[in-house]
Amino acid sequence: MASHDAAWKLLFSFPAMPRDLLAGFAPRAWVEMLDLSTLQPWPADLVSHRLRKRHADRVWRVRRRDRSGFVLVTVEFQSRVDRTMAVRVLDYSTLLYQDLLRSKELRCAAGAESDNEDRTDRRRRAEPEPLPPVLPIVLYHGTVPWWAREDVAGLCVPSDKALAPYQPSQRYFLLDVSAYTGTLPEEPNLMAALIRLAHYRDAQEVASELRALAGELFPEQPGLFGAFLAWYEQARKRHKMPKLDLSILDDLNEGKTMANEIMREQAARWAEQRLAEWAAPRMERSRTEGRAEGRVEGRIEGRTEGRAEGQTEVMRRIAARKFGPETADRLAEQLEGIPDPERLGEVGEWILEYESGEELLARVARLCETAAAEDRASQA
Repeated sequence: MASHDAAWKLLFSFPAMPRDLLAGFAPRAWVEMLDLSTLQPWPADLVSHRLRKRHADRVWRVRRRDRSGFVLVTVEFQSRVDRTMAVRVLDYSTLLYQDLLRSKELRCAAGAESDNEDRTDRRRRAEPEPLPPVLPIVLYHGTVPWWAREDVAGLCVPSDKALAPYQPSQRYFLLDVSAYTGTLPEEPNLMAALIRLAHYRDAQEVASELRALAGELFPEQPGLFGAFLAWYEQARKRHKMPKLDLSILDDLNEGKTMANEIMREQAARWAEQRLAEWAAPRMERSRTEGRAEGRVEGRIEGRTEGRAEGQTEVMRRIAARKFGPETADRLAEQLEGIPDPERLGEVGEWILEYESGEELLARVARLCETAAAEDRASQA
């Protein structure tokens, strides 16, 4: 995962970002339909019935105002134009539906049985609720204008009337951050602040915007403010934006500490990703060619284990700051059973997403159970 994509994912792990994205930039009809106060993160690891794994960038669940159900909002971050983006979005929607059908999120229709009820009526009564709508959003932050088709139908050969009803069709909502020229919301909006930062080329404008953000987010949400700093530091390298001068935050020392802590955590996660990308092909080549397999795997395993320990310590410190030392110590004990750097990276994101330490520990416990089951299966 590229560092700039990781910075976007970190920023959008806070519910305030998708909330302000929808409130300030989505069509008004959507905003009036959705209760944005009910936004909750949804698992982004998607697995098909044939165990095909995909990972969406961010998925959120939000309830409708009329309480008739909920909507799943997917957010994809793109730094390059992808001609097949519409197909990718359709794939994520399909996998979300498969995951829902396997889970218990869709309740079966309830009702008392009748003596006159036949078998067909009983089967119909046991059917799950209808699948919820999926709202796909693509946030593009590249250097050239977006030119890809926004509907999967636009990638297909035009169908005649007889075949048209049987063809897939799904459109995604595109927000081109770098090329945005629309009217920004007048009320405070974090997505609007991000767009302004992306467009500024004057250091004083950047400083003024960051001061306003610090006043709005600190001290209630220092983690979100730190995520903004981490995002800006990555974005400026790609788009030749003014250098970030932390001296403007001299009166917010605790905020600077939190920002540095978050950026260190991200750096550890990026290092783990690079190590995994480096190790995988070499391990495979060593097994194929039969050359010093034990020694190569031993070195890689030891190197990975050492970095995993460092990553665990960073997450323990972040959890202690957010949930207290007791939760952090319990989390550190759980993480001893998760040596896989990729899974440790997921736990790092959960620390930022969850508001309750108990919810975090319960989620990590389920992950440990899954990891243990997979280890037993691989050894069988």
